[in-house]
Amino acid sequence: MFAAIKTGCFVVFSLILTGCASHSSQLKPVIPLSAQQRQLQLEQLQEFTLTGALGVKAPQESVSGSLNWQQQGPYFQASMTNFVGISIFELETDALGATVKADGETHQAQSASALLDYLSGWSLPIEEMPLWLKGVASPESFNHQWDAQGRLTSFTLKDSQQRDWQVSYTEFFPDALALPKRIQLDSKADGSRIKLVVRKWQL
Repeated sequence: MFAAIKTGCFVVFSLILTGCASHSSQLKPVIPLSAQQRQLQLEQLQEFTLTGALGVKAPQESVSGSLNWQQQGPYFQASMTNFVGISIFELETDALGATVKADGETHQAQSASALLDYLSGWSLPIEEMPLWLKGVASPESFNHQWDAQGRLTSFTLKDSQQRDWQVSYTEFFPDALALPKRIQLDSKADGSRIKLVVRKWQL
């Protein structure tokens, strides 16, 4: 009886291994784009959605939670909630400027960055986010560093408020575009630090 059980287990185990091997053999490895192709496609990417965990550490206040970002051409919608689901801010830009909802109130201004700074008390280079989120440096940036695969790994960003940020990419998704997964920004002005871990990209 025990011999029959052993034989049956062996057969089942062999079938599982065979199934795994067959499944693995069907998975096609992602072929990364060349550095030039990747850069061109990232620059042309004008519509995308991402979700991630965002942490901001500022001299006077720190906050962390979930970020939802939707890019539609030159405009975007962004919202941040803490880890119990309470809204920290909702931001939307259009041809008329920016609208921020925070603490139950709605505010409007020409600059999303200045408005968010005023309402939250902590800095965030949000005007440039459509670029640095996807791993592209703005024309005003400098000190660019690239890895052997041609991925931009760090640069210094000058934001719309004339503040310098050191932007670093420490991990990428294993897709053809090598989209950023872990991003860190450090302010050279006041020591603020921003950390973003992207959970999901949708193109």
